[in-house]
Amino acid sequence: MDIRKLEAFCKVYELQSFSKAGEAMFLSQPTISSHVANLEDELGVKLFDRLGRKVMPTQAGDVLYENMISIFRNLDRAKAAIEVLRDRVVGELQVGCSTIPSHSILPGMLKAFSAKYPEVTFTVHTADSAEVLRRVACGDWPVGIVGKKPEEEELTSKLLAEDETILVASPKAPWLPSMATYDLDTLMGLPWVMRTKGSATRMVLENALALTGHTLQNLNIRCKVEGTCESLAHAACGVGVCFTSKLAAQPLLENGEVIQLRAPALEGRREFYLVHHGGRYMFPALKAFVEFHL
Repeated sequence: MDIRKLEAFCKVYELQSFSKAGEAMFLSQPTISSHVANLEDELGVKLFDRLGRKVMPTQAGDVLYENMISIFRNLDRAKAAIEVLRDRVVGELQVGCSTIPSHSILPGMLKAFSAKYPEVTFTVHTADSAEVLRRVACGDWPVGIVGKKPEEEELTSKLLAEDETILVASPKAPWLPSMATYDLDTLMGLPWVMRTKGSATRMVLENALALTGHTLQNLNIRCKVEGTCESLAHAACGVGVCFTSKLAAQPLLENGEVIQLRAPALEGRREFYLVHHGGRYMFPALKAFVEFHL
């Protein structure tokens, strides 16, 4: 079997699209279709069902993909072992990040790392902390950066950065009272912009509220959003109060789009961790990235 045809098959399987697979591999859609058709002829089975624009793998497609992933991993290990012998750190590294480190920590880290290891390329995946930890634990992503220390025994972590958690709001919001310090009773009556479940920032807020005998249900939640940028954007427009990272909010604080609300009961510190699977084979690029210090 031709390895390029097998790579084309795997990319179609992963993206569920011939056209997207072509874009990812810098090949035309007819070429991708031809590769898959040749494989189907060679194997004597259909690998995909074409349902209009939708592509669904057959049972034979599932079997082939599961086996090819194992083969490609072995090939990657062989390539990595050869690169080790040549003292070169090269290759592509996938990094999973929760939203705050994705915007406020990782870019600077990649800039410094790339200056030392210019032959390493990156694909960055942004998700909430719970999803990043799940994907690293199951082996989908080799490394992640999240706002909580993992509880999973198989994951190894190191402290990467520290941050503050603060409350911000638009200085122009008509519902915002002018106060030097905001007590909990006042905050409970204000509208809130809330991150969705799975966010480490939301977990920090839940823990802080629990210490005061309250829960999220006591808050006047006006809007729920998925990411840090979205929550800050809504806060800047006056939708509600936002509990967030000072690192992430700093640009908006500096230009006056939001102000920090002093609320000692909810303010605190948080940490960001670089995590990887302790039992995973350390390719040169992964090993260098995990051991890299800013």
